[in-house]
Amino acid sequence: MAETQRTAVTSQVYERLINRLSVALDSAKTAVQLRDERPAELELRGLSRAELELINAYLNRSEREANGRSQGSSNVQHAPPTAKVIWLKDRVKGAKG
Repeated sequence: MAETQRTAVTSQVYERLINRLSVALDSAKTAVQLRDERPAELELRGLSRAELELINAYLNRSEREANGRSQGSSNVQHAPPTAKVIWLKDRVKGAKG
């Protein structure tokens, strides 16, 4: 029974995060359409602890996989990432980053 509840909670976290990402991407798309402005950052507000942990786990896994691929084929050049994650809690007031 506990496993079923855990699976339900996990799927709810995924669903909420996907919905938040969808809203943020729609906002960015609207900015492009209305103001011909391409946002450099995608802002997600009000994320739960579980959602933040999910994002961090995904980013850490992606980084490990990228490092594993680059170590396996040292002569292949990978394109640098075009976006970076900026945690608003880490940003200092008044500082640009």
